[in-house]
Amino acid sequence: MSDLNNKILSYRRHFHKYPELGWTEYATATYITEELENLGFCVKKGKEVMVTDNLMGLPHCDINKNAWERALTLFSEEKLSAFKDHQTALAGIMDCGTGPTIVCRFDMDALPITEAISNDHLPFVKKFSSDYDGIMHSCGHDAHIAIGLGLANLIFENRANLKGKIILLFQPAEEGVRGADAIIRSGFLDDVDYIVASHVWSNMPLGTIVCSQNGTAYTHKYDVEFIGKASHAGICPEKGNNALLAAANAVININAISRNSNGYSRLNVGKFESGTARNIIPDYAKIELEMRSENIEIEDYIQSRSIQILKSSAEMFNCKLNIIPVGEAKGTEGDKELASIIYDEAKDISFFNNIVFSDNVCRGSEDFTSMMNYVQLNNGKACFIGLGASIPKRELSHHSPNFDIDEKILGNSAVLYFKILKRILK
Repeated sequence: MSDLNNKILSYRRHFHKYPELGWTEYATATYITEELENLGFCVKKGKEVMVTDNLMGLPHCDINKNAWERALTLFSEEKLSAFKDHQTALAGIMDCGTGPTIVCRFDMDALPITEAISNDHLPFVKKFSSDYDGIMHSCGHDAHIAIGLGLANLIFENRANLKGKIILLFQPAEEGVRGADAIIRSGFLDDVDYIVASHVWSNMPLGTIVCSQNGTAYTHKYDVEFIGKASHAGICPEKGNNALLAAANAVININAISRNSNGYSRLNVGKFESGTARNIIPDYAKIELEMRSENIEIEDYIQSRSIQILKSSAEMFNCKLNIIPVGEAKGTEGDKELASIIYDEAKDISFFNNIVFSDNVCRGSEDFTSMMNYVQLNNGKACFIGLGASIPKRELSHHSPNFDIDEKILGNSAVLYFKILKRILK
């Protein structure tokens, strides 16, 4: 097992060193493909796993171009070609005969964050910090990929004892809850009996596992454009249509939407762009908006009220309006039957010393819940697992420059996944 642990560790450190943003995971997907094919998996790539129309939250063309050029320093264009133009989903399939179909999903994307340079930051000390300025694995997706490939090794070594179909699904663009939709719409998850995923948490004690995290929020994310008409602010202000004021009116009123006693909700306008000079009526404004809710009823309410406010604000200032969806996810609860299997198998691993059956802690939103919801609607079972990975005596938050995890979580998580598979695929 020590050899496998070392291999999983090297996986994690490789992906941490070469992070890639959502929809640009070109080298990441190619590396994973080579590893899976070497282990005898049939690998479905790009269009075989996802649809490519109406992808949400695509990066700017310059970001994509730079990502592709970086990937070309690691792999040939021929090897990368299946994933070109944001087609970065892939799935490794091991068909072990008649039996259930189970999907284990692992996300791949990094974040636009510059990594810390500090002597108490392990990736810096051990020389596997990000090679790319302004991009970092700051949420643990590098660990998720490593766990997935560690699991692939265990499946390969024990494939003769499994009965059923195993799919290791590597998903792009989880950040911003953008990538799951493209996979769901492709029909790739239509005949799935079980689907599981997990998340490592730097703020959950090492050794703790939550077998079914049920507190993830429904969410919708939008980029909103107000298009007005420019004019001279001193000579003829009446000839302009002020896009900045339309957007400002929307921001104020969206934040005034009342909260609901039946569950939590969150609304945030995190970015506002407008204007060119103090003496010009602004003809363009853009806001970036997100909403999250505990249940679908509250989410539907704040979503419909927000859209009503956006339309009314644009009309008030005679502006055109573009509402662009850039991310969404559905909340759901894990299945108790599957959570019981996870619970039982975790008890057999001494590393997990605090096993929680389920919780409803709000941990933001997660793209995987849309996959869960889809599989459950088709009579399958699903669970989202929480894995404690905190480093003792350090408070390291997700999405921050000094984010890190205790790497002891990696090998133990791969073993947990394999035990779950073995239990289901008897």
